[in-house]
Formats: sequence, C-alpha cells, structure tokens
Amino acid sequence: MVARSSRSLFARFLVILFFLGAGSASAAVLEGRIVDPAGQPIAGAQVTAVPVAGGAAAGLALSRQDGRFTLELAAGSYVVQAELDGFGATTQQVSVTPEGASAADLVLAVTSLRESITVEAEPGYRLSTLSSATRTPTPLRDVPQSVTVVTRQLMQDQLMTNIGDVVRYLPGVSLHQGENNRDQVVIRGNSSSADFFVDGVRDDVQYYRDLYNLDRVEALKGPNAMIFGRGGGGGVINRVTKQAAFGAAREVTVQGGSFDGR
Repeated sequence: MVARSSRSLFARFLVILFFLGAGSASAAVLEGRIVDPAGQPIAGAQVTAVPVAGGAAAGLALSRQDGRFTLELAAGSYVVQAELDGFGATTQQVSVTPEGASAADLVLAVTSLRESITVEAEPGYRLSTLSSATRTPTPLRDVPQSVTVVTRQLMQDQLMTNIGDVVRYLPGVSLHQGENNRDQVVIRGNSSSADFFVDGVRDDVQYYRDLYNLDRVEALKGPNAMIFGRGGGGGVINRVTKQAAFGAAREVTVQGGSFDGR
C-alpha cells in the first residue's frame, strides 16, 4: 500500500511538472514603448493586450518613466492598446511567438482641449445708460443716433487736459484751430463753436473748457434740433459734470517725465 501510494504521488508530480513546463515554454514577452508625437516618452499609460480571436484582455501593464512597457503573453496574435487621460487612445496589432516580440512605438496624440473663461470687470470705460440724447434714462443701445462717450476713467488714463485731447478719441469729430482763443470742433464736416453743452444746457461762450469737474464727455452725432434746439447739423458735444455725493472725495496724482519734469 505504501509503495503504490508513493508511485501515485510521483505520477501526479510528473504531470504537474509537464504542464508547468509546457506553460513556461509557450509564454513570451512583448516589449514596447509609449511616446508622444514629438517622440518623448510617456509614463503611466495603460497598456492592454486583447487576443485577435476575441476574449478578455490577456495582459495589462503601465508604461515606465522611459515610456517602455513589458507584457507576458502566450504565443498568438494580439491587439495592443495604449491610453492615458488627456491623450487619444492608439492600437497596434502584433504577433507574439515563443521567442518573444517587440511592438513598434505606440504614439499617443494629445486630444483637443476646450475651456470657457468668463471675464468680469468694472465698467471703467463703459456706460450703459444715457439721458442727454433723450432727456430720459435710456440704455445706450436704444438711443437712435450715434453716440460716443469718453468717461472720467479714460480721461485720467490718457492724461487728457482739454477738449482737444478728448476729441482725438471721438470718431467723426476733429479739432479746429479756433483762432487760438476758443474750443472749436468739426463734427461730421460741420465746423462749430456753438454746439457745446453742459449737462444738456447750451454753453456758447467762446473759451477753452477744462475737464477737472467732468464725469464724462458725450459726442452726439447727427441732427439734434428736437432735443437741443438750434445748432449745426453735425452734432453736439455735451459735458456731464460730477454729481455731488455724501462722503469725502480725495485724490493724489504724481507725475514724472523727461527733462527733470515732475
């Protein structure tokens, strides 16, 4: 009984060794490399090998820092797929023999990235409502004529000191000489020194107008007789003064320039 049991155990051991030997003989190593379109190695890409005949994945590996990967597979044909977040997946078909196989470089292309950014800013140069053109608070887009507004912030940023500086930023309006003793502008080809207003009130005096007390300057182009009465056909320049408010308003400005100017 003891001899028969020993022979039985020895036979089973031989069978196990046979199958292990057969499995190791048919096993092969597939090596490859994951790179980007520039040929630089990509680490951390997931590589899977799926038999061409179908079935579950036969191997799974991650690419190393040098982009290389290694898969232990049985001999046969496989579809090798590499993928990584931010890159498009790529595949390659390879045939694995008992001697092993090497896959060509698998190139992962960068996928297109689309993002939307919302930018919000204080309306320093923007004016949404105007009352000069219609005598009522009206959204600027609803005013039925061409209006250009130069805000206080823009006047400060561009260091504007007089009406001549302002009209350089008004389309359709240019500065006239004014015989060196007054503001005079040309609005849409019509020269005028009598189409100046302050808060909608006519200001026909011939002099140079300062900007220190202004909130903004509005250029309303085109005929304005319905609102402003007599005047040229080119348009009007309306200065809107600062409005009084509760609380102190202080400002300090420092300027420097060439030739020791300060």
